[in-house]
Amino acid sequence: MPLRIVFRTLLSFRTHHRFYIVSKSTVPLLASVALFTFYTSSIHAQQMGNPLDFVNSQLAEQMKNQVRAMSDPDLIKAQAQLQRRYYEALIEAGFSKEEAFKIILATAQGKGN
Repeated sequence: MPLRIVFRTLLSFRTHHRFYIVSKSTVPLLASVALFTFYTSSIHAQQMGNPLDFVNSQLAEQMKNQVRAMSDPDLIKAQAQLQRRYYEALIEAGFSKEEAFKIILATAQGKGN
C-alpha cells in the first residue's frame, strides 16, 4: 500500500459521507501504534516458524511411533496368525490353495481394497 494512502487513511475518517480530520498530534501516535502492531506480529511469526515445519515434524514423530508399535513382537505374531486364519478360511470357503495365496498376497499389497 503506498505511503500516501496510509497517511490519507490515518488523517481522515469517513462517517456519514463527511471527512473528519485527525489532529496532527495524533498522527505520530497512530503511526507508532501501527508500527508497534507490525513489529509484534512479525516477532510472533518468527517465533512460530514455518507452520509446515511444525506439521512435518509432528508427522515424522507419529510415523516413528507407528513403526515402533508395529515392530512389537507380539503384534507381529498376532498379524501372522490372522493372515494364516484368513488363508485357511479362504480354503474352507472353496478357494484353491493357490487362489487363497494370491488373495492373501493381494491383500498384503493393498490391492484387495
